[in-house]
Amino acid sequence: MAEKGESSKMAAMNAAEELETHERAKGETSEVPIEELKKLTITNKEEEDEPTIKLKTSDGIIFDVEASIVKQMETVQAVIDDVGIGPDAVIPLHNLTCSELGRILEFRAKRSRVGSDPKTLRKFDEKFMSMLTPDQIRELLLTANYLNMSHMMDVISGAIANYLKYKTVEFAREFFDIVSDYTPEEEAAYREANAWAFRNIDMESVG
Repeated sequence: MAEKGESSKMAAMNAAEELETHERAKGETSEVPIEELKKLTITNKEEEDEPTIKLKTSDGIIFDVEASIVKQMETVQAVIDDVGIGPDAVIPLHNLTCSELGRILEFRAKRSRVGSDPKTLRKFDEKFMSMLTPDQIRELLLTANYLNMSHMMDVISGAIANYLKYKTVEFAREFFDIVSDYTPEEEAAYREANAWAFRNIDMESVG
């Protein structure tokens, strides 16, 4: 846990070390590499002075997150605006694990180093998302939705749209874990009536 008076850089490194100890104790490995979490550090003096907010995940890991990042988490910011918090307060995130929150912070930290050119940022978003597995994309979508991060939702939705382009209905159902409520006869009739929609389909399956 980050101690009062620690720099944001030290807090990020300590959070990563706590996570490593926590995962070793469970005999598991975090989906977000420990070294990546250690890179979630401040890069200039102006940002070093930025206040941080303590966020605690469901598995007991506390992250010190810059206030500017927390503002993008509308779910968390709403709590701060409604009740206010003291400098040592810890906001619990009961529906998120350290891996889930860590991936969001990994994205934001890496993106902040890219610059401000829209084209460069768009390329970064696409590259970051392309490196994730289907399970990780779904996890990130649920995390961004829980935190109500509109930009992240836009990025993830675009990535999913590209990922599902030209894929089969079965592929999409498996990706979203959807059970069809059509009978085989109803689905066959629908496919026949809308055959144009099933042309040029990639027969690849999820996995």
